[in-house]
Amino acid sequence: MTLYEFQPLAEDCHYNDGTYCAGDVVLADVRNPIENLNSKGKTRPFVLVCRIDGHWSGMGLTTRSHYATGVARVAIPDPEAAGLRGPGFLWGDRLTNVSALDVHRVIGCVTQPLAEAVIDLAGLSDADSEALRKAAADRSMGD
Repeated sequence: MTLYEFQPLAEDCHYNDGTYCAGDVVLADVRNPIENLNSKGKTRPFVLVCRIDGHWSGMGLTTRSHYATGVARVAIPDPEAAGLRGPGFLWGDRLTNVSALDVHRVIGCVTQPLAEAVIDLAGLSDADSEALRKAAADRSMGD
């Protein structure tokens, strides 16, 4: 099993660390060692899904509409709610981990359509899916 295939046990996951919660869209330094081994990380919007020890697992967001292969990325259904100033797309088809020290500030939050897009694309576990759906529902009741 590679590092990228690691799936945490539900009991290892926390959805609120006292500062950030699942469903927050934050600015975070996301590294891409597959394309750049010496990467220091690029600050990008990032949907928090699950806190495991010193890391948050989540989905990066990008302005690039297509992967390098030419395949279209999944569009963010509601970029303004996510804190974006224009169109955005889900970065990949699986979650990635960032150090909790590399999470900077909340810029937005998931809505139900964004939660469902992340759940579908990344194939989230039942517990992670429930946490994102609950975050979206809680925030929609606050509007």
